[in-house]
Amino acid sequence: MNPGRRFPRVCWPLLLAIFFAYAVSSLAQVGSRPADQWIPVLESPNRIENLKIPQVVAALHLKQGNVVADIGAGSGLFSRAIAKEIGSGTLYAADIDSELLRHIDATCKTEKIDNVKTVLAVPEDPKLPTQMDLIFICDTLHHIANPDKYLTKLPAYLKSGGRIAVIDFRDNWPAGHESMRYTTEQLESWMKAAGLKKVEDLNIPKEAFFHIYAKE
Repeated sequence: MNPGRRFPRVCWPLLLAIFFAYAVSSLAQVGSRPADQWIPVLESPNRIENLKIPQVVAALHLKQGNVVADIGAGSGLFSRAIAKEIGSGTLYAADIDSELLRHIDATCKTEKIDNVKTVLAVPEDPKLPTQMDLIFICDTLHHIANPDKYLTKLPAYLKSGGRIAVIDFRDNWPAGHESMRYTTEQLESWMKAAGLKKVEDLNIPKEAFFHIYAKE
């Protein structure tokens, strides 16, 4: 080390502020519980009933051979259902939690579903390996920090004529979600800024909105 060289004094308050901002952002993304505690919640009978999975998948009007991404795939409830629907196609289950992805791999193996590929995403990008016919986002967008910026990246992952489906809470947000809430008006603004327009507005699941967007 050169004894004559002077280094700038560390601004600890600024560093701590940056650290805590990052920590809060990360917690908003992944929650505060490990995967083995989240999976029973995500796959509880009450949640499965409320999600209306068969009806939602039918409303997506998927075709055999489609390529679909399930962003924020969680335990894989929709990933497995969509994979069965698209048959010879490929379902990319993207999540930032590697333990949840391992759970998806294991359950797909058990159920003999061979067209699901897991993708380890990062908080600001799903890191999809190819372009999609459909990007599906259920109960996930509110966990993403800066969703407006995140959504602007998604059109690049769409094929020509590709769509984005978003399902999230409409009014009855669960306790603890106060800082994550957003309105459908905000979503509309974010999607418009991303070059997307709403093409369908569906009434399932219960107490949720279900919007489908396509490139303008």
